Amino acid sequence: MFSRNLHRAAGALFAVTTLTAAPAFAADAWKPAKPVRLLVGFAPGGSADTLARLLAEPLSQRLGQPVVVENLAGAGGNIMAYRLAQSPADGYTIGIAAAGSMAITHVLNPKGTNYKPADFTPITLAAVQPNVVIVNKDVPANNLAELKEYFQKTPTATYGTAGVGISNHLIAETMLYKLGVKVPHAAYRGAAPVITDLLGGHIAMTMDNISTAAPLASQGKVKAIAVASIKRSPQLPNVPTLDEQGLKGFDMPTWQGVFAPAGLPADVLAAYYAAMQDVLKQPALVEKMAGLGSEPVTGMTPEQFSQFLEKDRQQWADIVKAANISLEQ
Repeated sequence: MFSRNLHRAAGALFAVTTLTAAPAFAADAWKPAKPVRLLVGFAPGGSADTLARLLAEPLSQRLGQPVVVENLAGAGGNIMAYRLAQSPADGYTIGIAAAGSMAITHVLNPKGTNYKPADFTPITLAAVQPNVVIVNKDVPANNLAELKEYFQKTPTATYGTAGVGISNHLIAETMLYKLGVKVPHAAYRGAAPVITDLLGGHIAMTMDNISTAAPLASQGKVKAIAVASIKRSPQLPNVPTLDEQGLKGFDMPTWQGVFAPAGLPADVLAAYYAAMQDVLKQPALVEKMAGLGSEPVTGMTPEQFSQFLEKDRQQWADIVKAANISLEQ
C-alpha cells in the first residue's frame, strides 16, 4: 500500500506557488559594470535552458549589461551547482537551478556531494511547470493502466531522465512506486539526449516538463500518457492527469529558482531580487512562459525562498524514505 507519508509529501511539495505581499526591498543601487554569466546545469534545449534564455534578454535590459547563458551540463545539474558555489560572490555569476541540485542531491547523497546548501545565496523562486509522462510512439500504451501492463510484460524496457536525483527522476520513481512496477532508469547529461533516445526507441518513457513534452506530443512524435498534476494543462487539454487515472492526489510539478554564490553582498542581492521581480511580471515574458506551460512565481523574497528550500529538502527526504529510492535507480 502507498505510504501515507509519501502521499502527504507529494501533495504538499509545491503548495507555495503564489504568495501574499512580500517585504519590500530597498531600491537597487548596485549595477553590474560588465557582463553577467547565467549558469544552467543542463544541455541546450531543456526546460531550464529555455527558461534561462527567456530571462536573459529582459534581465540584460534591466541590469544594463549582457546576461550570457552558459550551459554546464552533467550530474543532474550538480556540475553547474559546484561551479556556481566556487564562483566569486561579486554579482557576475548567477545560476538557474532546481530541486535536483539544490535539495534532492543533499538527501540522496549527502556525503558524496562536493557542495552544500550553505554555499549559495537563494535569490528567488522563478517558475513552476507541470510534468508529463511521455512514451515512444511505438510503445503499446495509451493510458496509465496500459503503461503499467506494458512494463509488467516487458522487463527489458527502460525509462530515462536528465540525471540521477533530479526532480523528474524522483517524480517518475514515485509514480512507478505507486503503480507497483520497477523499471530500470537511464541517466543522461540533460533533457535533449533523453528525448533523442526516446524518439529513437532506446528508452520507452520519460518524465519531462510540459515545455518539452507538449510540442512533441502535439506533433505526434511521442504519446503523452498523463500530466503529473491535479489539473490538466492548457497545452495538452486532452491528456488526463495521473490523479484522474487512479493516482489520487498526485501533484508534483518542477520548480526553478535563481541562485548566487554564498556571501553575496546585500546591495547586490537586493538588486537581483528587484530585477527578477520586474522581469517576471513583464507581460511579454509571462505570455511566452504560459505558451510553454510555465508559470512565473513572483514575490518570494530571498528569506522566503530559503525557507521554501528547507521545507523542500525535508519533503524530498520523506519521499525518498517512503519509496526507498536510491542513487542506483
